[in-house]
Amino acid sequence: MRTAGVFLIFVGVALRGAVLFSDNEELLAVLGILAAYGVLLIAETWLVRRKSLFHSQFAQATYLLLQSALAVWLLDVSTYEDFFALLFIPPSLEAVSFFGRRYGFWWIAAFSIAILSVMQFSEQGQLFGLAMGLLYSGICFLFGGYASQVLKAEAAREQNQSAFDELQIAHRQLQGYADQVANLAVEHERNRLARDLHDSVTQTVFSMNLAAQSARILLDKEPPLDTASPLGATPRTTGQLLRLEELSANALREIQSLISQLKPRSLADEGLPSALRRLADERLSRDGLQVSLEIHGEKKLSEAETLGLYAIVNESLTNVIKHSGTREASVRLKLNDDISALEIEDHGRGFNPQSLQNQRGHLGLAGISERACEIGWTLSVESEKDQGTRILVTQNQVEESK
Repeated sequence: MRTAGVFLIFVGVALRGAVLFSDNEELLAVLGILAAYGVLLIAETWLVRRKSLFHSQFAQATYLLLQSALAVWLLDVSTYEDFFALLFIPPSLEAVSFFGRRYGFWWIAAFSIAILSVMQFSEQGQLFGLAMGLLYSGICFLFGGYASQVLKAEAAREQNQSAFDELQIAHRQLQGYADQVANLAVEHERNRLARDLHDSVTQTVFSMNLAAQSARILLDKEPPLDTASPLGATPRTTGQLLRLEELSANALREIQSLISQLKPRSLADEGLPSALRRLADERLSRDGLQVSLEIHGEKKLSEAETLGLYAIVNESLTNVIKHSGTREASVRLKLNDDISALEIEDHGRGFNPQSLQNQRGHLGLAGISERACEIGWTLSVESEKDQGTRILVTQNQVEESK
């Protein structure tokens, strides 16, 4: 845009000069100088874009001297010299772009001195020349200030881009660290489980094996006290068998304890209402989804129902974020004694549920349906294009009566 403005100024000055000097003997000189100025301006634009020559300050200073010399020449040879001072605007912009604000304004000050010096010889008097010189000098300083602001904006944009690139690199590094931490956590849990199995169940099973071997040896060596007994058990054999029974019961308890540690029971202990409130807060802070939550009743749900309904709400809110085009959703949970229900609703773009039955790639909705079936609840989906979506999960009365 800055380049277009510079060329518009040049074209305007050139057209006015051609019109005013159309019947003047100085026409050819004026047009020749304007043509040289225009060629220099085009060459500078082409070279700056490709950065092939204008990276050196010597080339930049040479260009500014040639451009300003042509503008002074036009002021000197023409009778209507005032408007040719507008040709100092392009070098004023480039001076700040080339040398920065401090040295660029020194160049503009030199341009102003040149303008004032030539304008003192105006045919309309020195006072007129001084006034017009000050006017055009102020315009040059004004455009120099504009160029300075452009440089600051470009520097800020480059800094922002650099900061953005650094943030992306840091984000990728953090993701890598998070994956490493997750892998370490999994490995740590595996090691803990292996250690617990070795310290508890493995030792118990080893003792069970020893007890079984002892009972077999005793059966081979000692005569049975009761020949009617199918095993021919002796008191010592019976003791070993009782020991084996005790060890097997201990092993069963230890295995159940390990399984309970692996099973996520925190959600069931927390309760569905509290878990949904926490989920709503997490969705707001993480995804910007405003969830309106309504809970009625205090009926207790089974662990399977709690886990299943929580998963249904979580998956439904994920679908709202991905597909609805809205950032608002409503979740209504009714825990009544007669019948309980869960409703998730949004007012987004909606869809045609029938059109998804024969399509792939909609595992979210299929997963919700499967979870509802697993806990014995009934799922229904109501949606129309641009009318939002309503998912209703209702507890089966048959299951309730059991």
